[in-house]
Amino acid sequence: MKKLLVTLTPAEGKRLIAKGLLATNEVKQALKEGYLCVTLGSTSAYLVEEILGEYDKTRHIAGVTVPKGLAVTDGKMRFADAIFHKGKHLEGKKVIDVLDELGPNDVIIKSANALGNDYVPIVLLASKTAGTVGTFIGAAAARNITVIMPVGLEKSIPTSYNDFSAEFGMNDWDYTIGTPVGAISIPSAIAFTEIEALDMLFDVSAIPIAAGGVNGAEGAITFYISGDDKNIKEAYEFLLTIKGEPSFPHVKHVK
Repeated sequence: MKKLLVTLTPAEGKRLIAKGLLATNEVKQALKEGYLCVTLGSTSAYLVEEILGEYDKTRHIAGVTVPKGLAVTDGKMRFADAIFHKGKHLEGKKVIDVLDELGPNDVIIKSANALGNDYVPIVLLASKTAGTVGTFIGAAAARNITVIMPVGLEKSIPTSYNDFSAEFGMNDWDYTIGTPVGAISIPSAIAFTEIEALDMLFDVSAIPIAAGGVNGAEGAITFYISGDDKNIKEAYEFLLTIKGEPSFPHVKHVK
């Protein structure tokens, strides 16, 4: 048994998560034989980039958190969801356009805004009809469509959705600094963090032991990783390749 210590910035974590997602049987099968629907979100944008190569991640975002607070991007500047059918990118399509064709062997990827202390992903809603989640969540439950929610551990919160689920909707705020939102949890989805990515890629165990930093490491997570000698060595060599991942590109089209 060997031990590895590493600190990953949010961008490095997103890159790791994207590579881990591509290694899952669910995503590989959907990409090869069915539908892989990658909805808008900063973390999911890295997955699209891994598949397509060059990709403008700043246009794969709808809701966004910026220094002024919660915000949304200009709809005219957004890409549609990244929909793949048997490996082919169906440009301009959204998940709702192919929803009737989806089944248990297809996958919807939806980035989360938070990960509760019960490991259930949470999405903020700036749309009265619940945005992208509102278009597919019922169908996903009815037809057992696989929903995977990538979320960096930087988004871990010390509460669960049940602690605030009945407290507010997007029209209930008396004051807001930023875009007013509601929220929903998706307990039926698979939460996929850096922990799952490392396990999938290298069959190692990762435990977060610290968070935060300065000089560009704000939001970073420090991990204790353990596993067999060969697996830890491979993980170490891989992590060296993603260290230095640039921060998420500046998003200009914020409303």
